[in-house]
Formats: sequence, C-alpha cells, structure tokens
Amino acid sequence: MILTLLILIPLVAGILSMFMKDAAKGIALISAIATTVVTAILLMALNAVSSGGYTEWSIPWIPTLGTNISLMADGMAGMLCLLTGIVMTVVFITNQNKEVKNPGSFYGLMLLSQAGITGVFLASDALLFYFFWELALIPVYFLCSQWGGEKRIAVTFKFFIYTFVGSLMLLAGLIYLSLQNPGPDSFAWNNIIRAGASLPADQQQWLFWLIFIAFAIKMPIFPFHTWQPDTYEQSPTPVTIILSALM
Repeated sequence: MILTLLILIPLVAGILSMFMKDAAKGIALISAIATTVVTAILLMALNAVSSGGYTEWSIPWIPTLGTNISLMADGMAGMLCLLTGIVMTVVFITNQNKEVKNPGSFYGLMLLSQAGITGVFLASDALLFYFFWELALIPVYFLCSQWGGEKRIAVTFKFFIYTFVGSLMLLAGLIYLSLQNPGPDSFAWNNIIRAGASLPADQQQWLFWLIFIAFAIKMPIFPFHTWQPDTYEQSPTPVTIILSALM
C-alpha cells in the first residue's frame, strides 16, 4: 500500500490543484512534503528488514497483454523516490513567493510529472514502466509550451519530436521482447530479461541499439542531446530543475 501512496499522493494532489486554483500552491507543497515523509518511512522499514530488503505490490492490469500493475521498491528505488520528493519540495518552497499564470494548471502538471517520475522508479513491469515514462513527459510538454520563454513553441516541438521517436523505439523493443515469452506476466522485468537473453546474438544486438538510443535521447548523450540546451533555456526554472535533477 505504501508504494501506491507514493504515486497516488502527487496524482490526486495534481488533479485537485487543477480545480482549486487559489490553493494550488499550498496543495503542491503539502503533497511534496507528504511523499518525502512517506518515502523516508519506506526506507526505514526496508532498512529494518535487512540491508537487501525490498517490498512489492501487484494487481492485474491488462491480462490479455500479459501486463500487471507491479511496483517494487528496494534501497535504490527508495533513494530515487526520496530524491524526487526532496527536489519537488525544494522547487515548491522556492516558488512560494513567485506568481505564475494559471497556478492550478501549473502546479497540477508539476505534480502529475512527479507521479510519473516516481512510477518510473517503482515499476517492475515493462509496460507499466513505459506508461509512467510517458506520464512524466507529457506534463513537461505543456509546462514548457505554456510557461516557457519566447521560443518555447519551436523548442517544445523539437523536444516532442526527439522524445516521441525515443518513446516509439523503446515501446517497439519492449513489445518484441514480450512476444518472445507470451503469458500472463510477459512484461514482468524478469521475463523481459530472460527473453532477451534467449535471443540469438544478432537479434540481441539490434534490440540493444533500439533501446539504447531511446535512453540516449532521454539522458541525453551525444549525438542525441541537441534538444537539451534549448529546452533548458526556454523552460520555466522549476521545470528545468526537474529535467536536470530527476528526468
């Protein structure tokens, strides 16, 4: 249950913020603090179990596709979630005395992005990981295009094209791997890894490049990095912090 809270708190708070414009700033800050506290509790619980402790939670999602809503947190995932909560708290605190247009939408989108980022760190199902990957990205498109600098439209379009291509490549690779091991858990990380290891070397090679380029765009690394400087320059400061520190 605690794993779902880490995602549900910013998700619900983000939706509330969009309807409660005057209280959006306060809701965002309370939500970020709450997720930080919950994550700290999770880490203490994991540490109390053992140095290599972990917790997981899973329910069926789309059985016909072999995918589940499966979340798992070990020490590394917990630390990344804690980092997310701390960064978002700092962003909202430093933004308390600043006015933004349409605060409900601004803080709502920021929180939805936090929910997506947290989901990426906790997902133990490949398709769920992809879903959260996109959930983290989509709010950023709107944040950049609505609250960015003078060249925000062109820059956001470039950002969209790069990340859209990367997302399609990642999805294609994950689907191909899941088809090698059809069944009720074909998108589970362990089964995805097992399916990849069972492929001939030539197939492993092109799958590696397909998925590697998707992550290379996201990171980003040369020569897939050209979206980054313009996006950082034109994005509002809170979004730049999220992009550089978390995404």
